[in-house]
Amino acid sequence: MRLSAHVIGMLLFGAVGLLNVLPGLIALMPSKLATAYGVITDDPTSTLLLRHRAVMLALLGGALLVAAFLPALRIPVLIAAAVGKLSFIALVSASPDAHAKLTSVALADVMALVALAAAAILTRAWTARA
Repeated sequence: MRLSAHVIGMLLFGAVGLLNVLPGLIALMPSKLATAYGVITDDPTSTLLLRHRAVMLALLGGALLVAAFLPALRIPVLIAAAVGKLSFIALVSASPDAHAKLTSVALADVMALVALAAAAILTRAWTARA
C-alpha cells in the first residue's frame, strides 16, 4: 500500500515532534545532561536552565505532534519550530569553542528543519483553514 504525500507529511511532523519530546526527559532526569549535551555541571542554576530548555523542547514536540493532526496549527507551530532551531544553530555556529555534542544537536536541528519543510510541502500547510 502506498502512502499519500499528505500522510508522509503528517508522519514527518510526528517524527520531528518525537525528536523534540525525547529531550524533555532531561527535565525529569538531569543526570542525563552529560549524555545529551556533553555538559557536566554542579551549578544548580545551569542545571535548572538546561532542564527548562528540555521542558520547552518537549512543549514544542507536543505542539508538532498535535499539528500533525490539526492543519490550522501547522503554520504557527512550524514558525515556532523554525525560529527555535535556527536560533540554536546560529548560536552554536557563532561559538567555536562549543562542545562537539552541541554541534551534533545543531546538525539534528538542520535535519529537523529539512523534515519540517518537506512536511509543510507535503501537507500543504499554508492552505489550512482555521
